[in-house]
Amino acid sequence: MKRIFIFFLLICSLAFGGNITNVQNKGDKIAISLTSFDKSQYQLSYDTYNRLIFLEFPQSAMSKKLNPNSFKSKYVESFETVNYGNGTGFFIKLNKNISYSSSFNSKEFVLSFNDKNPKKQYTIIIDPGHGGKDPGATGFKKYYEKSVVLAVSKYLRDELKGDFNVIMTRDKDVFVTLGERPRIGNRAKADMFISIHANSAVTNKLSGTEVFYFSKKSSPYAERIAAFENSVGDKYGEKSNNIVQIMGELAYKKNQEISIGLARKISASISSGMAMKDRGIHGANFAVLRGFNGPGVLIELGFINNSSDIKKLVNPANQKKMAQQIAKVVRANYY
Repeated sequence: MKRIFIFFLLICSLAFGGNITNVQNKGDKIAISLTSFDKSQYQLSYDTYNRLIFLEFPQSAMSKKLNPNSFKSKYVESFETVNYGNGTGFFIKLNKNISYSSSFNSKEFVLSFNDKNPKKQYTIIIDPGHGGKDPGATGFKKYYEKSVVLAVSKYLRDELKGDFNVIMTRDKDVFVTLGERPRIGNRAKADMFISIHANSAVTNKLSGTEVFYFSKKSSPYAERIAAFENSVGDKYGEKSNNIVQIMGELAYKKNQEISIGLARKISASISSGMAMKDRGIHGANFAVLRGFNGPGVLIELGFINNSSDIKKLVNPANQKKMAQQIAKVVRANYY
Protein backbone atom coordinates (compact mmCIF):
# COMPACT_ATOMS: atom_id res chain seq x y z
CA MET A 1 0.00 0.00 0.00
CA LYS A 2 1.37 3.38 -1.01
CA ARG A 3 -0.60 5.29 1.53
CA ILE A 4 1.21 6.44 4.61
CA PHE A 5 -0.80 5.79 7.73
CA ILE A 6 -0.26 7.07 11.27
CA PHE A 7 -0.84 4.04 13.45
CA PHE A 8 -1.22 3.80 17.17
CA LEU A 9 0.42 0.42 17.69
CA LEU A 10 -0.26 -1.75 20.69
CA ILE A 11 1.65 -4.98 21.09
CA CYS A 12 0.53 -7.22 23.90
CA SER A 13 1.72 -10.60 25.10
CA LEU A 14 -1.06 -13.02 25.91
CA ALA A 15 -1.31 -16.55 27.16
CA PHE A 16 -3.18 -17.85 24.14
CA GLY A 17 -2.77 -18.22 20.37
CA GLY A 18 -2.62 -21.19 18.02
CA ASN A 19 -5.53 -22.02 15.76
CA ILE A 20 -8.46 -19.67 15.26
CA THR A 21 -11.43 -21.99 15.53
CA ASN A 22 -14.28 -19.53 15.00
CA VAL A 23 -15.04 -15.88 14.19
CA GLN A 24 -18.55 -14.64 14.98
CA ASN A 25 -20.47 -11.48 14.22
CA LYS A 26 -22.49 -10.75 17.36
CA GLY A 27 -24.01 -7.45 16.27
CA ASP A 28 -22.07 -4.92 18.32
CA LYS A 29 -19.19 -7.37 18.78
CA ILE A 30 -16.86 -9.58 16.77
CA ALA A 31 -15.66 -12.58 18.77
CA ILE A 32 -12.61 -14.61 17.75
CA SER A 33 -12.22 -18.03 19.37
CA LEU A 34 -8.72 -19.50 19.71
CA THR A 35 -7.20 -22.67 21.09
CA SER A 36 -4.92 -22.16 24.06
CA PHE A 37 -1.29 -21.50 23.20
CA ASP A 38 1.62 -20.34 25.35
CA LYS A 39 2.92 -16.79 25.12
CA SER A 40 1.64 -15.87 21.70
CA GLN A 41 1.25 -12.22 20.70
CA TYR A 42 -1.45 -10.22 19.04
CA GLN A 43 -0.96 -6.84 17.40
CA LEU A 44 -3.77 -4.31 17.40
CA SER A 45 -3.43 -1.00 15.55
CA TYR A 46 -5.85 1.67 14.39
CA ASP A 47 -5.56 4.16 11.53
CA THR A 48 -7.76 7.07 12.59
CA TYR A 49 -8.02 8.77 9.19
CA ASN A 50 -9.10 5.62 7.34
CA ARG A 51 -11.03 4.22 10.35
CA LEU A 52 -9.17 0.93 9.88
CA ILE A 53 -8.47 -1.64 12.59
CA PHE A 54 -5.63 -4.08 11.92
CA LEU A 55 -5.65 -7.12 14.19
CA GLU A 56 -2.93 -9.73 13.79
CA PHE A 57 -2.28 -13.07 15.45
CA PRO A 58 1.31 -13.82 14.32
CA GLN A 59 1.47 -17.48 15.38
CA SER A 60 -1.94 -18.68 14.33
CA ALA A 61 -3.88 -20.31 11.52
CA MET A 62 -7.58 -20.16 10.74
CA SER A 63 -9.45 -23.40 10.30
CA LYS A 64 -12.33 -22.12 8.15
CA LYS A 65 -13.01 -19.65 5.36
CA LEU A 66 -15.08 -16.61 6.28
CA ASN A 67 -17.67 -14.70 4.26
CA PRO A 68 -16.63 -11.02 4.58
CA ASN A 69 -20.16 -9.77 3.80
CA SER A 70 -21.53 -11.53 6.86
CA PHE A 71 -19.57 -9.12 9.08
CA LYS A 72 -20.90 -5.89 7.58
CA SER A 73 -23.18 -3.99 9.95
CA LYS A 74 -24.02 -0.50 11.14
CA TYR A 75 -20.65 -0.64 12.91
CA VAL A 76 -18.46 -2.33 10.28
CA GLU A 77 -18.09 -1.05 6.72
CA SER A 78 -15.80 -3.83 5.49
CA PHE A 79 -14.08 -6.93 6.82
CA GLU A 80 -11.09 -8.73 5.31
CA THR A 81 -9.01 -11.71 6.40
CA VAL A 82 -5.40 -12.25 5.33
CA ASN A 83 -3.47 -15.47 5.88
CA TYR A 84 0.29 -15.20 5.51
CA GLY A 85 3.23 -17.30 6.69
CA ASN A 86 2.54 -18.35 10.24
CA GLY A 87 -0.01 -15.65 10.97
CA THR A 88 -3.56 -14.43 10.41
CA GLY A 89 -4.60 -10.81 10.04
CA PHE A 90 -7.95 -9.02 10.06
CA PHE A 91 -8.60 -5.64 8.39
CA ILE A 92 -11.79 -4.15 9.82
CA LYS A 93 -12.96 -0.77 8.52
CA LEU A 94 -15.41 0.97 10.83
CA ASN A 95 -18.30 3.12 9.73
CA LYS A 96 -18.09 6.82 10.56
CA ASN A 97 -18.50 7.90 14.19
CA ILE A 98 -17.95 4.39 15.58
CA SER A 99 -15.59 3.70 18.47
CA TYR A 100 -14.28 0.32 19.59
CA SER A 101 -12.69 -1.46 22.54
CA SER A 102 -11.04 -4.86 22.96
CA SER A 103 -11.11 -7.56 25.62
CA PHE A 104 -9.96 -11.17 25.92
CA ASN A 105 -9.83 -14.22 28.09
CA SER A 106 -7.90 -17.47 27.73
CA LYS A 107 -9.77 -18.58 24.60
CA GLU A 108 -11.59 -15.60 23.09
CA PHE A 109 -10.67 -12.16 21.76
CA VAL A 110 -13.56 -9.66 21.46
CA LEU A 111 -13.85 -6.36 19.61
CA SER A 112 -16.81 -4.34 20.92
CA PHE A 113 -18.30 -1.43 18.94
CA ASN A 114 -20.15 1.68 20.07
CA ASP A 115 -22.13 4.15 17.96
CA LYS A 116 -22.38 6.64 20.83
CA ASN A 117 -19.00 8.03 19.82
CA PRO A 118 -19.28 11.80 20.33
CA LYS A 119 -19.17 13.71 17.06
CA LYS A 120 -15.99 15.77 16.83
CA GLN A 121 -16.41 19.41 15.87
CA TYR A 122 -13.97 19.84 13.02
CA THR A 123 -12.58 23.29 12.27
CA ILE A 124 -12.57 24.51 8.66
CA ILE A 125 -10.70 27.60 7.50
CA ILE A 126 -12.28 29.45 4.57
CA ASP A 127 -9.81 31.82 2.94
CA PRO A 128 -11.30 34.29 0.43
CA GLY A 129 -8.34 35.29 -1.74
CA HIS A 130 -7.02 38.86 -2.07
CA GLY A 131 -9.03 41.75 -0.54
CA GLY A 132 -8.65 45.43 0.35
CA LYS A 133 -5.86 47.06 -1.64
CA ASP A 134 -5.31 43.79 -3.52
CA PRO A 135 -8.19 43.31 -6.02
CA GLY A 136 -6.86 40.07 -7.51
CA ALA A 137 -7.81 39.39 -11.11
CA THR A 138 -10.09 41.80 -12.96
CA GLY A 139 -12.76 40.54 -15.35
CA PHE A 140 -15.46 41.87 -17.64
CA LYS A 141 -17.13 45.13 -16.57
CA LYS A 142 -14.48 45.59 -13.87
CA TYR A 143 -15.59 42.64 -11.78
CA TYR A 144 -12.94 42.05 -9.12
CA GLU A 145 -11.80 38.63 -7.98
CA LYS A 146 -11.73 39.78 -4.33
CA SER A 147 -15.48 40.53 -4.39
CA VAL A 148 -16.54 37.36 -6.21
CA VAL A 149 -14.60 35.01 -3.93
CA LEU A 150 -15.77 36.76 -0.77
CA ALA A 151 -19.39 36.27 -1.80
CA VAL A 152 -18.88 32.55 -2.51
CA SER A 153 -16.91 32.15 0.73
CA LYS A 154 -19.74 33.62 2.80
CA TYR A 155 -22.20 31.20 1.22
CA LEU A 156 -19.78 28.35 1.95
CA ARG A 157 -19.53 29.48 5.58
CA ASP A 158 -23.32 29.45 5.88
CA GLU A 159 -23.49 25.96 4.34
CA LEU A 160 -20.92 24.49 6.75
CA LYS A 161 -21.47 26.30 10.05
CA GLY A 162 -24.19 23.91 11.22
CA ASP A 163 -21.77 20.97 11.19
CA PHE A 164 -18.35 22.61 11.59
CA ASN A 165 -16.53 25.31 13.46
CA VAL A 166 -15.91 27.68 10.54
CA ILE A 167 -13.31 30.45 10.60
CA MET A 168 -12.85 32.94 7.76
CA THR A 169 -9.53 34.67 7.17
CA ARG A 170 -11.57 37.71 6.15
CA ASP A 171 -15.31 38.39 6.06
CA LYS A 172 -15.12 41.87 4.56
CA ASP A 173 -13.07 43.80 2.02
CA VAL A 174 -9.77 43.98 3.92
CA PHE A 175 -6.21 43.04 3.04
CA VAL A 176 -4.75 39.99 4.82
CA THR A 177 -1.13 39.03 4.21
CA LEU A 178 -0.20 35.67 2.72
CA GLY A 179 1.62 34.73 5.92
CA GLU A 180 -1.26 35.62 8.23
CA ARG A 181 -3.79 33.47 6.36
CA PRO A 182 -2.25 30.07 7.24
CA ARG A 183 -1.31 31.35 10.70
CA ILE A 184 -5.02 31.87 11.41
CA GLY A 185 -5.56 28.19 10.64
CA ASN A 186 -2.59 27.00 12.66
CA ARG A 187 -3.59 29.02 15.74
CA ALA A 188 -7.05 27.46 15.56
CA LYS A 189 -5.52 23.97 15.03
CA ALA A 190 -7.86 23.69 12.06
CA ASP A 191 -8.53 20.42 10.25
CA MET A 192 -8.77 21.83 6.72
CA PHE A 193 -7.83 24.99 4.82
CA ILE A 194 -9.89 26.05 1.78
CA SER A 195 -8.65 29.04 -0.21
CA ILE A 196 -11.16 30.45 -2.71
CA HIS A 197 -9.99 32.22 -5.88
CA ALA A 198 -11.05 33.06 -9.44
CA ASN A 199 -8.75 32.52 -12.39
CA SER A 200 -7.72 34.77 -15.25
CA ALA A 201 -5.80 34.28 -18.49
CA VAL A 202 -4.26 36.31 -21.30
CA THR A 203 -6.93 34.93 -23.62
CA ASN A 204 -10.62 35.08 -22.73
CA LYS A 205 -11.23 31.67 -24.29
CA LEU A 206 -10.10 29.61 -21.29
CA SER A 207 -12.90 28.46 -19.00
CA GLY A 208 -13.67 26.02 -16.22
CA THR A 209 -12.80 25.19 -12.64
CA GLU A 210 -9.61 23.68 -11.27
CA VAL A 211 -8.30 22.89 -7.80
CA PHE A 212 -4.75 23.00 -6.48
CA TYR A 213 -2.99 21.29 -3.57
CA PHE A 214 0.41 21.97 -2.02
CA SER A 215 3.30 20.22 -3.73
CA LYS A 216 7.01 20.96 -3.78
CA LYS A 217 7.01 19.92 -7.43
CA SER A 218 4.67 21.34 -10.04
CA SER A 219 4.02 21.46 -13.75
CA PRO A 220 4.99 24.64 -15.65
CA TYR A 221 1.30 25.60 -15.81
CA ALA A 222 0.68 25.10 -12.08
CA GLU A 223 3.91 26.94 -11.31
CA ARG A 224 2.68 29.99 -13.23
CA ILE A 225 -0.60 30.04 -11.30
CA ALA A 226 1.23 29.72 -7.98
CA ALA A 227 3.68 32.45 -8.98
CA PHE A 228 0.79 34.84 -9.66
CA GLU A 229 -0.91 34.13 -6.33
CA ASN A 230 2.38 34.26 -4.41
CA SER A 231 3.31 37.57 -6.06
CA VAL A 232 0.71 39.30 -3.88
CA GLY A 233 3.15 39.12 -0.98
CA ASP A 234 6.04 40.49 -2.99
CA LYS A 235 3.85 43.30 -4.35
CA TYR A 236 2.79 44.45 -0.88
CA GLY A 237 6.05 44.12 1.01
CA GLU A 238 6.00 40.48 2.11
CA LYS A 239 8.41 37.90 0.72
CA SER A 240 6.34 34.79 -0.05
CA ASN A 241 9.50 32.66 0.16
CA ASN A 242 9.68 33.50 3.86
CA ILE A 243 6.49 31.50 4.46
CA VAL A 244 8.06 28.17 5.31
CA GLN A 245 6.70 24.64 5.30
CA ILE A 246 6.22 23.89 9.00
CA MET A 247 5.08 20.29 8.70
CA GLY A 248 7.53 17.40 8.70
CA GLU A 249 8.04 15.13 5.70
CA LEU A 250 5.68 12.38 6.88
CA ALA A 251 2.97 14.91 7.68
CA TYR A 252 3.56 16.58 4.31
CA LYS A 253 2.98 13.32 2.46
CA LYS A 254 -0.07 12.40 4.52
CA ASN A 255 -1.62 15.86 4.13
CA GLN A 256 -0.86 15.83 0.42
CA GLU A 257 -2.64 12.51 0.02
CA ILE A 258 -5.75 13.85 1.75
CA SER A 259 -5.57 17.12 -0.19
CA ILE A 260 -5.34 15.35 -3.55
CA GLY A 261 -8.50 13.38 -2.79
CA LEU A 262 -10.35 16.52 -1.72
CA ALA A 263 -9.14 18.48 -4.74
CA ARG A 264 -10.30 15.82 -7.17
CA LYS A 265 -13.76 15.57 -5.60
CA ILE A 266 -14.25 19.33 -5.30
CA SER A 267 -13.24 19.95 -8.92
CA ALA A 268 -15.63 17.26 -10.13
CA SER A 269 -18.44 18.49 -7.87
CA ILE A 270 -18.25 22.12 -9.01
CA SER A 271 -17.91 21.27 -12.70
CA SER A 272 -20.80 18.80 -12.71
CA GLY A 273 -23.08 20.91 -10.52
CA MET A 274 -22.40 24.13 -12.41
CA ALA A 275 -22.08 22.64 -15.93
CA MET A 276 -18.53 23.98 -16.16
CA LYS A 277 -15.42 22.46 -17.68
CA ASP A 278 -13.42 20.34 -15.24
CA ARG A 279 -9.82 21.43 -15.69
CA GLY A 280 -8.62 18.88 -13.16
CA ILE A 281 -6.27 19.19 -10.20
CA HIS A 282 -2.68 20.36 -9.95
CA GLY A 283 0.06 20.39 -7.34
CA ALA A 284 1.93 23.66 -6.84
CA ASN A 285 3.93 25.55 -4.23
CA PHE A 286 1.29 28.00 -3.01
CA ALA A 287 2.45 30.05 -0.02
CA VAL A 288 -0.91 29.93 1.79
CA LEU A 289 -1.03 26.13 1.54
CA ARG A 290 2.65 25.68 2.35
CA GLY A 291 2.29 27.59 5.60
CA PHE A 292 -0.72 25.62 6.90
CA ASN A 293 -0.03 22.59 9.06
CA GLY A 294 -2.74 20.35 7.62
CA PRO A 295 -4.55 19.36 4.42
CA GLY A 296 -5.66 22.21 2.21
CA VAL A 297 -6.81 23.13 -1.28
CA LEU A 298 -6.90 26.28 -3.38
CA ILE A 299 -9.97 26.45 -5.61
CA GLU A 300 -10.00 28.46 -8.83
CA LEU A 301 -13.77 28.69 -9.30
CA GLY A 302 -13.66 29.82 -12.92
CA PHE A 303 -12.12 32.38 -15.27
CA ILE A 304 -13.20 35.88 -14.40
CA ASN A 305 -12.39 37.12 -17.92
CA ASN A 306 -14.38 34.41 -19.71
CA SER A 307 -17.88 35.45 -20.84
CA SER A 308 -19.46 32.13 -19.86
CA ASP A 309 -17.77 31.70 -16.47
CA ILE A 310 -18.30 35.29 -15.35
CA LYS A 311 -22.09 34.93 -15.62
CA LYS A 312 -21.93 32.15 -13.03
CA LEU A 313 -19.30 33.80 -10.85
CA VAL A 314 -21.27 37.03 -10.26
CA ASN A 315 -24.81 35.62 -10.02
CA PRO A 316 -25.83 35.18 -6.34
CA ALA A 317 -27.86 32.03 -7.02
CA ASN A 318 -24.90 30.45 -8.80
CA GLN A 319 -22.49 31.62 -6.10
CA LYS A 320 -24.62 29.84 -3.53
CA LYS A 321 -24.80 26.72 -5.66
CA MET A 322 -21.01 26.69 -6.04
CA ALA A 323 -20.70 26.88 -2.27
CA GLN A 324 -23.14 23.99 -1.89
CA GLN A 325 -21.10 21.84 -4.28
CA ILE A 326 -17.96 22.48 -2.23
CA ALA A 327 -19.75 21.96 1.10
CA LYS A 328 -21.12 18.63 -0.06
CA VAL A 329 -17.60 17.27 -0.53
CA VAL A 330 -16.29 18.69 2.75
CA ARG A 331 -19.20 17.25 4.72
CA ALA A 332 -18.85 13.81 3.13
CA ASN A 333 -15.15 13.78 3.97
CA TYR A 334 -15.83 13.98 7.71
CA TYR A 335 -19.34 12.66 8.31
